[in-house]
Amino acid sequence: MTVLLVAASIVAFASCSGDRGPRGTTTSTPEASRSGSPTASSPASTPSASGAVPGRCTPSRCPGLPVPTAELMTGAITRDNAPQKVSGYLTSVLDDLDSTWTPWFRELGWGDPAPGRVLVEAGDTYRSGCEDADGAIVVTSDTPNAFFCGVDKARDGGGTRVEGSLILPVEAFVGIWTGTFLVQGPLDSIGGFQGEFTAATVVAHEYGHAVVDRIVRAGHLPDSRRPRGENSELIADCLAGNWAATVLRRDELSVTDIVQAVTLIQKIGDPEPGQGHGTSTQRIAAISRGFFGRSVNGGGQGQPIGCLTEYWPEEFG
Repeated sequence: MTVLLVAASIVAFASCSGDRGPRGTTTSTPEASRSGSPTASSPASTPSASGAVPGRCTPSRCPGLPVPTAELMTGAITRDNAPQKVSGYLTSVLDDLDSTWTPWFRELGWGDPAPGRVLVEAGDTYRSGCEDADGAIVVTSDTPNAFFCGVDKARDGGGTRVEGSLILPVEAFVGIWTGTFLVQGPLDSIGGFQGEFTAATVVAHEYGHAVVDRIVRAGHLPDSRRPRGENSELIADCLAGNWAATVLRRDELSVTDIVQAVTLIQKIGDPEPGQGHGTSTQRIAAISRGFFGRSVNGGGQGQPIGCLTEYWPEEFG
């Protein structure tokens, strides 16, 4: 019922919108953020003299996200061709996220947000500089998770080697179309949500961690000024919702797309509060805040300042 209500609200929002056209940080052993894990982190930064993020992003004055023109939801990927096409699609989503967030960062004087990209293809193994409870993270192409690691160095979309990278296991993403992505058991058993927007939402969540990481770096913020507890994950959901709203404004999202993505968020939520990622209710609320802003009736898409003030009050509240 929750999924259908959220989807219905988004459809209503789309129809009335006039402008249309988702373990604590340590200094010694950084850990990766991941879509289904109860942990998230990025490397600690040296505190700045001012102790504040540069630029002008306040509740009364903060730029909105631009709306790129690329077409993403083409329906070209099927269960049969997914092994051949998913890698290229993930690259397109990353390009679109770069196109969305880079102008916003530059307007604020925060530099370039684009993270490094590691697409782990079939037969490949990637060893991350981040760790989880079992030690160093080793990712194969079918590892059932996506990651952001703040210390991993890789080339961004422009070919520049940068610190802070997304790690995307390609065969695991193929599982979105074959029904085995992220969760134990086939996704078909909970209604089925294979589709491009599901994949894009997972990538956008991890990119949300990269956005936070780049803000931390821009301000040289200490650990005490990072998003805390579950907010470190909920802010990534919210920022993913900001990006998803730009896709809606290109008239690319159907009810099916939205139900797929919201169902995924609901499925991978923690069963109880205080476990790291947020409950299903908290996660749906976060991505909805990012998508809508404070309310559907408020008009306009959700914008980053709404996510920053809600889930990062240490810096933006």
